[in-house]
Amino acid sequence: MDSILFIIVLVVVALYWHNSMQSKTYAVQYARKECEKEGAQLLDQTVQRIRLSCSRDRNDQWRLWREYRFDYSIDGVNRLEGRLVILGYRLVRSALENANPVIH
Repeated sequence: MDSILFIIVLVVVALYWHNSMQSKTYAVQYARKECEKEGAQLLDQTVQRIRLSCSRDRNDQWRLWREYRFDYSIDGVNRLEGRLVILGYRLVRSALENANPVIH
């Protein structure tokens, strides 16, 4: 009985890891596309997951909701931050830090 439970837990962990790696691949692609739209360069060619939760999609099905951050540069000198929200494998929201911040 203990070995069956161990195998089930191991399979669940393996599926979660695979799903996370696939989602990260999509996040890098989305970040690259967002940077290309703004004429910016994705730095380090990677993203970092900062939040994880469950949420329902348009079809009322439960999906993993992930928020990622990434660094980019417009001028090659300054490092700016961007964020992506992905529900399942679909991009829900993206936000790039303003390259020219307004100073009051």
